[in-house]
Amino acid sequence: MNNKDCKINKIYVFLSNHLQWLGFTVVLFAVLFAYITVLFEPKEVVLDMIYFLMFALLLTGIYFEFKNQKETKKKIVFKLEDFLSVTFGAFLTFSLVHFFNLNVIISASSVGLLGALVLKKYQIPIYCGAFAGMVSVALFSFLEVLILSMICSIIYTLSKTIFSGYGGKLGTIAFLSSLIVHSIFQDEFITLQIDFNIFILILVTTLSVLLTFYLKHILKISSVLASSLPSLIFAVIFIYFIPNHFDYVVVFFSASFIGMSSKKRLPTLLSVILSGVILGLIYDVFLELFNGLGGKLGLMAMISVIITTALTNLFKKKKTIK
Repeated sequence: MNNKDCKINKIYVFLSNHLQWLGFTVVLFAVLFAYITVLFEPKEVVLDMIYFLMFALLLTGIYFEFKNQKETKKKIVFKLEDFLSVTFGAFLTFSLVHFFNLNVIISASSVGLLGALVLKKYQIPIYCGAFAGMVSVALFSFLEVLILSMICSIIYTLSKTIFSGYGGKLGTIAFLSSLIVHSIFQDEFITLQIDFNIFILILVTTLSVLLTFYLKHILKISSVLASSLPSLIFAVIFIYFIPNHFDYVVVFFSASFIGMSSKKRLPTLLSVILSGVILGLIYDVFLELFNGLGGKLGLMAMISVIITTALTNLFKKKKTIK
């Protein structure tokens, strides 16, 4: 083996052994880019202080996960079935909206339910693909969705071993994938202006988190089923019978991703409730940004979980010191 081949082999070995850090960096970029973008949007002074405090907690939570990653190293393997599952979930969700004019929440939760009940082995990558397929049909073509699916499946594989147990990770992967494709094709964002009652907003997020968490950890059903089933029922009821309050369907769906978190991330009832409250606060400022991209709801959920885990870890350390 000559020097050139030896160097190439060393580079290959190095990358193979550090793929988890590439995944960590990619997810980290999505979370920080989105939050910093929102952070510098003009708000009231009190809100600015609250969101800067949450940003500090977000960085703290990321640091805790960084330390955890240093202690655990796992090999990452690219699998064809992951790519096919993500692509299937994305195209099916996008097609249901595009061809049948179904609501995007009903489409994504139905695809998740299909994965949880029929294609159980592949339900997680399918659900990840479903979030990617939630991109707006007004902004994305089928070609763009194909490119989006390819990027999403790569990031999904790279991030398998990082941020384990954090609800919203699948959506964050979909968000970054759609953001990349959106940037390549220079599409516009959709403008939305919705007025929420902040108290009802937080009530809905908290109820959704508690319900999903209960279904997963008490009734022991899969996290995908625990999120998709109640979200689908909630969406059908509100869209077809209480359409004036449809916007809370989106909030409910987003909060269900927090409920997919492991008990290691949300160990107490208080932490579960707190994560729902934090999502309500975050949702209010994310509302007007990144509309038309897939995965935004999961991104907000993951940010909420990271902030909550930071708080729980800080309180643990404080108790230990005492």
